[in-house]
Amino acid sequence: MRAQVETGNIAVTPKDDARLRALSDSDLPLLFALRRDRDLQSLLLTVPDGTTDADLTAWVERRKNQPCETFLAIEDTATAKAVGYVQVTQIHRRNATGYGGIVLAAHARGRGLGRSALRQLIALGREKLGLRKLLAEIRVDNDLSMKLHLSLGYRVVGKMEKHFADAGGQHHDVALLELLLGEA
Repeated sequence: MRAQVETGNIAVTPKDDARLRALSDSDLPLLFALRRDRDLQSLLLTVPDGTTDADLTAWVERRKNQPCETFLAIEDTATAKAVGYVQVTQIHRRNATGYGGIVLAAHARGRGLGRSALRQLIALGREKLGLRKLLAEIRVDNDLSMKLHLSLGYRVVGKMEKHFADAGGQHHDVALLELLLGEA
């Protein structure tokens, strides 16, 4: 079953500075830049297999076409340009759970775009994907992401020690967070 969804019916209020939308070809330079940022990818618990244009094009296509997952651009409503992306992966239909993630370009941080996008991702999980719980794995030293998730109702349910090995082989502790969507 395909979980890729459009966000047309997710409420975006006039005060929202961001909206979630399908990816377009004009978003590729931003997605490629985010994927090539080693430090950012390490914070996101990722070590890309390759970073050539061909590798990254294939990565975007895989993400867009992955069954039972969602991969959407975060658009700054003031500029109508993508500033990041959100995703829901590892959707388990019987348990109605999935792992949510958010990536925001450095120039877009600190303006409320991440909060707006994550709030909309929570609504999408509940209203469009029919999830009852979103999970997140966040490096414990990723203070901005931890604060954002906690401020929107996520709670830490565990810590996995030395769980993620970055590109340099350094191991990092990872927090496991959950949000019961009926309580969001």
